[in-house]
Amino acid sequence: MKHKKLVSSLLALSLPMGAVLAGCGSDDSSNASNTSSPAASAGATAAATVNPADLKPVELSFYYSGGSEQKDQAAVEAKLNELLKPKINATIKLYPVDYGSWAQKINLMVAGNEPFDLIFTAASDGFSAKAAAGNFLELNSLLDKYGQDIKKSIDPVMLQGSQINGKYFAVPVQKEIAAHQGVVLHKGMVDKYGFDISKIKTLKDLEPMLQTIKEKEPATVVPFWGTGNIPVFAPFEYIGNRNVPGAIAIGKDTTVFNQWDTPEIREIYELMRSWNQKGFFQKDPTTQTDASAYVKAGTLFAQWQSLKPGKDKEMSASRNYEFVQVDITTPYVAATGPAGAMTSISRTSKNPERAMMLLNLLHSDKEILNTLVMGIEGTHYTKVSDNVVKKTDQAANYAPGINWKIGNQFLNYLYDNEDPQKWEKFQAYNKSAQVSPLLGFTYDATNVKNEESAIVNIYKEYNDGLGTGVLDPAKALPEYIEKLKKAGMDKVIAEKQKQVDEFLKNKK
Repeated sequence: MKHKKLVSSLLALSLPMGAVLAGCGSDDSSNASNTSSPAASAGATAAATVNPADLKPVELSFYYSGGSEQKDQAAVEAKLNELLKPKINATIKLYPVDYGSWAQKINLMVAGNEPFDLIFTAASDGFSAKAAAGNFLELNSLLDKYGQDIKKSIDPVMLQGSQINGKYFAVPVQKEIAAHQGVVLHKGMVDKYGFDISKIKTLKDLEPMLQTIKEKEPATVVPFWGTGNIPVFAPFEYIGNRNVPGAIAIGKDTTVFNQWDTPEIREIYELMRSWNQKGFFQKDPTTQTDASAYVKAGTLFAQWQSLKPGKDKEMSASRNYEFVQVDITTPYVAATGPAGAMTSISRTSKNPERAMMLLNLLHSDKEILNTLVMGIEGTHYTKVSDNVVKKTDQAANYAPGINWKIGNQFLNYLYDNEDPQKWEKFQAYNKSAQVSPLLGFTYDATNVKNEESAIVNIYKEYNDGLGTGVLDPAKALPEYIEKLKKAGMDKVIAEKQKQVDEFLKNKK
């Protein structure tokens, strides 16, 4: 980036994440989080000194996506409870939910006003919309009273990434904020066939390898996991909901355009159509969207991933085989980058103060955090040094793969097969990334909410079929674009451009 040296300054900007909200906090005026006063927003609420002996015992529930209950989960919960009771007189119940069921399960819980405490969220998980719908508590006062260690340790730009109209509705994971796109390969198969991955610069460069896997591996092995997310390889930054037309070209100007009507997207869809016809994807890729069973069994060669330094090692740590990553795009900090993984407190929580105390510990207490994300010392891993651990034979009994989803990742132990400089490289990675010219921009879809609602339904009709090559882009893509136009696409893009221009005009 031309002004890459200004990254540190740019990262000091405020990053509000969504539309202006009203009534997003709890209806219970006694909740510590239910405040919108300027003093609370400015951090003027006095920090509370907590004596665990004065607290009644409570159980806190924690929901997160991307997994299923681990064999040793009960044992890990028992160990966590042993650690938590002396500090905040609380116990914890973990609720991992697989990706395929996540949205439906959480929506049903919210619709039914089911009580629960902590929940994973992210910009890609609809954080802004969920906060605007009142699903999450406002956290300003709770952070001031019970989140002292969070506020001391977290980069302000990370915390501000969960801010909406001056109010916090989530606590971000302390981790990398840049990202880039690429693929992760089964290293055993790479080594078996002597693939030279240094030659992979584009998705198309994978094709000879996929063909080899198709021809020489059993039919149970999937060469590449087909996904509707494949357009992320185009060099665009999406404005607002990426399921709705409206993007800018990375490294160019801030003109907003329809990303679906571009040579870059068309080329990607044509490649996916070719790969589908060559049998590189899983069976029924528009309906079989959860790759976890194949990853667990080691029968998937290549898959798309949003990458970071050491992502392959991180994935390898929870499996009995290794992955290797291939970077295709370059690091980029999008306007929503700091909101890549966060934890919110549900509006239905009966113990929001205690939930914040637990969050505070997950950002400050190394033993508690590592027990949650890695298991029990002596059972699932042994210490090699203060910050390096080695997996035991029982490690597979608790391998939730949530290291990047919870708390302060810079407190995580490193496995002995990981780069000992991983966290330092994360910091350098953030500083090296190209930064969005819209850092700090908030898109408000209020004026075009009806058009966007209609467009999302059309997106669902075409996206997976085009992304997995089930639909022929020569026919389906023009149909898709025409339907988008009829649904009000031009109005949406004009609204996005108007807001982008206004933001840049007023940017200091």
